[in-house]
Amino acid sequence: MDAYRGHTTWGAERPKGKRRRRQSPSWWQRFIQRCQGQWLFHRGAVLLQRGQYQRAANLLERALALLTEDPFVRLHLAWAHWHLGHPVTAGMHAVRATELLPNNPAPWVLAGKLLTLRGKSEEAERMLRQALALAPDNLVARSWLTLVLIQSQRSEEALQILRQFPVADDPYLQARLVLLLERLAMAKGEQKSKEVPLLSHRWRLPLLSALVAYALRWRGERLLEDGDWNGAAKWLSAAVQWNPSDVWARLLWAIGLLEGGCWTSAQQVLTGVPETIAERRLVLGALLVRQQKLREAIKVLDACDPHHPLTRYYMAVALSQLGEEDDACAKFLEALYREDPSSLRQRLLELVKQMVTLPPTHRETPQ
Repeated sequence: MDAYRGHTTWGAERPKGKRRRRQSPSWWQRFIQRCQGQWLFHRGAVLLQRGQYQRAANLLERALALLTEDPFVRLHLAWAHWHLGHPVTAGMHAVRATELLPNNPAPWVLAGKLLTLRGKSEEAERMLRQALALAPDNLVARSWLTLVLIQSQRSEEALQILRQFPVADDPYLQARLVLLLERLAMAKGEQKSKEVPLLSHRWRLPLLSALVAYALRWRGERLLEDGDWNGAAKWLSAAVQWNPSDVWARLLWAIGLLEGGCWTSAQQVLTGVPETIAERRLVLGALLVRQQKLREAIKVLDACDPHHPLTRYYMAVALSQLGEEDDACAKFLEALYREDPSSLRQRLLELVKQMVTLPPTHRETPQ
């Protein structure tokens, strides 16, 4: 036994010599590894586009392990983690992508967007301004910068950008900008309506009155579509004078007064519209929103057609005034955008045009 123990190697020290070094992977192994990483990256990108965020994140994490420090993998990982509710991880990947691609505006824009959504305005502004320094014509960076500026109570600077450039085609961004501009526009309070001189009775012939009233109402409807609320209210007021029984001209007149800020006048005109008309309740709900009677307005709008564009829009404005901007965007304005992508863009143009006519004291964000 002792002899056996003498010859055993258990517990014996290894002979001192050169340690075996790990061999670096060959070019073929590196090629296979890169192909696997690219395949995982493309699969993750497709799943991310389809909205399967958890599977996309898993594949992109595996791709990042194979494609070490790939900036494009990190950009996609940032969006995947954002949709999964991991804002800190998303911001980390986006900021790291800016370090890997310092001369590319895309990661700076994405980092600025994610920081804006997290409410970090100062860091977001720095990222977005860096993206604009690299690409001055980057529309996405300019659009998100306007949102940051309005949130930072620098609405005048944001309005200068909005007057010069359109807004990027992003439903969430357009919805948030619409709600913020609505808050700025409503802060000016009620305006006085301009009275239209009454017509002489000798001109009110039955056939002539009907024809002239139809032409005036048609012109007023076109001005409503263009966002010229005061002009539309004048033409529709004249249409009602020529044909007092035209309830639709009266209803459109109330809408023109409502959007033009003449809420008391709109309420007076609305009393002449029969309650049997379903659109009357909708306009009444919008009027209550403008008058800051938000809870009452929500009850009225709940009884209206939920798919009507005005119902969705004023429900979103009411929820925004109550501090529920995310629900307002997700439930109402983004649904409105999916049905009519140009609706929010047109509303932004109308609000910017309206804000240009306001005195500077009314262009500050309400506290």
